[in-house]
Amino acid sequence: MLRPKRSTIKVGCELLKNSILTILSFLFLISCKQVDNSENRLVSVIPKPQSAILHRGYFSLGSQTQVKFDLANLSIKSVADQTIEWIRTCNFSEAGKGTIELLIDNQADLKLSGYRLLVQKRRIRITAKEPSGLFYGIQTLRQLMAANPGGKIPCLDITDYPAFGWRGLMLDCSRTFLPKAYILKYIDRLALIKMNVLHLHLTDDQGWRIEIRKYPELARICSNFDPQYPGEVNGFYTQDDIREIVAYASKNYITVVPEIEMPGHSTEIFAAYPDLSCKGNKSVIFPYFKGPGVTGDILCAGNDSVYVFMENVLREVIALFPSEYIHIGGDEAPKESWQNCRKCQNRIQSEGLKGEAELQSYFIRRMEKFIHSQGRKLIGWDEILEGGLAENAAVMSWRGVQGGIDAAKMGHSVVMSPTSHCYFDYSYETTSTEKVYSYLPVPKELPIEQSKFILGAQANMWTHIARTETAIDAQIFPRLFALAEVLWTNPVVRDYADLERRIGVKSAEIK
Repeated sequence: MLRPKRSTIKVGCELLKNSILTILSFLFLISCKQVDNSENRLVSVIPKPQSAILHRGYFSLGSQTQVKFDLANLSIKSVADQTIEWIRTCNFSEAGKGTIELLIDNQADLKLSGYRLLVQKRRIRITAKEPSGLFYGIQTLRQLMAANPGGKIPCLDITDYPAFGWRGLMLDCSRTFLPKAYILKYIDRLALIKMNVLHLHLTDDQGWRIEIRKYPELARICSNFDPQYPGEVNGFYTQDDIREIVAYASKNYITVVPEIEMPGHSTEIFAAYPDLSCKGNKSVIFPYFKGPGVTGDILCAGNDSVYVFMENVLREVIALFPSEYIHIGGDEAPKESWQNCRKCQNRIQSEGLKGEAELQSYFIRRMEKFIHSQGRKLIGWDEILEGGLAENAAVMSWRGVQGGIDAAKMGHSVVMSPTSHCYFDYSYETTSTEKVYSYLPVPKELPIEQSKFILGAQANMWTHIARTETAIDAQIFPRLFALAEVLWTNPVVRDYADLERRIGVKSAEIK
């Protein structure tokens, strides 16, 4: 068999810049003192590998380390370039020799997105069936390097793969606008711990955060706040900002899922386009609604202009985000406005619906049909089950697990995100890191043939309380370490005491 043509690239080293060590330091991955023995040499790897065998000796990573890969494979080249850049920014105590080999092997006994990391004294080889596996192998290597000062990586043999395909974090950019640089920083953090979905909550009653060129006043008017309300921040993402975020995430094997809330949690729209509400109040002055609660007014489900408007918005959103799923919210939609709206009542009658619950289902089904026509899939919070679930919709279960169970039994894809374990705006007294770590995404009520519909889970960080970057970080970490391991590592090899040793949970938790 002919061997693929390879190129050997010699890499240099500069002083530590904004490197992986900086990220690791923030993430507490090196908050514990490391001891050079078999038990502790892997303590910094999060999530814990499925299988790891330690051997004697170490590989010395340094400025003379070479990276070998198949130049003909552009996807490997992308991972290799990132590896080269990482090594270039490290500050090694010695030159180091040997090679890092990146290899795609379609015949390897590995699962998709899995990898084998073999560290020998003069060679590191990472083997995978697809580039994402190589990328995850590099993340493990980066963590091992940080845990072993001087670039001395212990010889070992790791075989690893993810337990779930959806390993996510939702950031609420509506209530508190999160700068683009902060979003990019979170992509680095998610990549390092092998998370692969970033869900951006871009719109809500408190602010519209994405440029829609057909409706420029959404960003111009609906992203501004009355200064009398402390903690609120002005701002929105331009379409060029979104493209940069999406491209950077893709490079790190992370999918960015956008959320455009409807029909509830949409009152910010009415400051610019009041005719889309049931009341049609043209005297609305933004901010229309303040605080984390639920506003009584929502998009008018009996007004055809609403559907035209939202389809035009989604058309631009879909063009910006290549994600398989488009999130439309669908939660906490009060029905009082619809009950008192002539247009909505006429819609109920003309469509033969049994009340306002089915009117919401009609609204969601109509949006799902449009999204499906664009080659994408709709996902929404579990309220979209009420009144009947749209044909191709996926459900994000947040009000406990029952919504996820019901959807899976109906053959619909599910992302689990119950408040009990996955809401990181909750205090640590309510949801401790240990409680997050105890979570099992597949409910025991589901038989094996239906458990396959559970795509995975995600953490949700709502920003109505924690409004600064420091405060948000303190809510997310260290709990995200625990969820990352829940979604990657087989429960059989998980151990919370071991997790504590790896991330210094006791000192890191902010009560």
